[in-house]
Amino acid sequence: MEKIAEKLIRYAKIDTMSDEHSSTYPSTAKQLNLAKVLKAELDKMHIESYIDEYGLVYAKLDGDDSKEKIGLIAHMDTSPSLQGGNFEPRIINNYDGKDIILNDTYTLSVNDFPSLKSKKGKTLIVTDGEHLLGGDDKAGISIIMSVLEYFVSHPEIKHHPIRVCFTPDEEIGAGADHFSTEKMDADFAYTIDGGSEEEISYENFNASAAHVEIEGVGIHPGDAKGKMVNAALLAIEFNNLLPSLQIPSLTEGYEGFIHLDHIDGDVEKAVLDYIIRDHDYSKLKEKERQLELAAETIQKRYPHGKVSLTIKEQYLNMKQCFDKDFSPIEKLVKAHENVNVPYKFIAIRGGTDGARISYMGLPCPNVGTGDYACHGRYEHVVVEEMEDMCKVLINLLSL
Repeated sequence: MEKIAEKLIRYAKIDTMSDEHSSTYPSTAKQLNLAKVLKAELDKMHIESYIDEYGLVYAKLDGDDSKEKIGLIAHMDTSPSLQGGNFEPRIINNYDGKDIILNDTYTLSVNDFPSLKSKKGKTLIVTDGEHLLGGDDKAGISIIMSVLEYFVSHPEIKHHPIRVCFTPDEEIGAGADHFSTEKMDADFAYTIDGGSEEEISYENFNASAAHVEIEGVGIHPGDAKGKMVNAALLAIEFNNLLPSLQIPSLTEGYEGFIHLDHIDGDVEKAVLDYIIRDHDYSKLKEKERQLELAAETIQKRYPHGKVSLTIKEQYLNMKQCFDKDFSPIEKLVKAHENVNVPYKFIAIRGGTDGARISYMGLPCPNVGTGDYACHGRYEHVVVEEMEDMCKVLINLLSL
């Protein structure tokens, strides 16, 4: 069997960056390169699989039909934040707990990433300082493929029917756009996507997006008194009306935020894009109302300008799905205990395909992969933590 670190490195070399500005699905055709690789590997293991018309890879491994069908989900794309693929990730064996020089410019510092201190003696996979490793979520893919490989190699071990899906475009919020619970054919599932192997997540942010357009009045600045309405200045004034302490850099845990994600403008027109997040749905709505009040205030102050605000709900906290049925979490906790892998419940300060999928009727909490500092050049994966998650999932799936 191929070692799990070798799998991750092989997948990491395939460029699968998604594109938030694309109008196609998948957003980039190169994601299909990994889909085809995975399909070929599933074929080699004689596991039934196919790539659907949207680029999702579905697979199933038969088991005891009297037991629940359990799904495993990971995404193939990597974040548009930094170029990935087409580079050689580096393995660090028996990590010494010190700073890791990635290249002449960038160093993975223990001061900046103190969790590294607990990884001493472990095996790390790191970047070259210029590329995204893509452990989010190719570590998840590596774990799932290793689990499948284990059961195929050990036919004597009875297990639940296993269902698998690899999705495109999760990093741009579209991973579940064409996901089909019918094609998945599972009773419950788990997304294998990021964080410590100890993390079990069945809570995530409620999320909305806000788009603000401000139209000003342009005129020569020498003749502007009483006539000009500077849209760029109105944009600044608009943002200053929002609560200054409710921003990502000043919040943690269950604290929500209003995040100015993009701003662009000149005298005649300005555009602001926000993401709004809170684990509490009523607090999310309060934050939306703060944006509405800011828009109303600016419009009243500058009647010759024009302010338009559009708010779109993106996804909901999946916790209420598990308030109804906690059994998928209980089974996962039992598997952790059986293989002596510690666990902790972590509320995700973000979203997950699992949240949207849970609201499609397929309960889908998230588990960790050993991937840290994702979406940037300091990303690193702990191989032993990937291996631990394999042990947890194998125990969960075994009878």
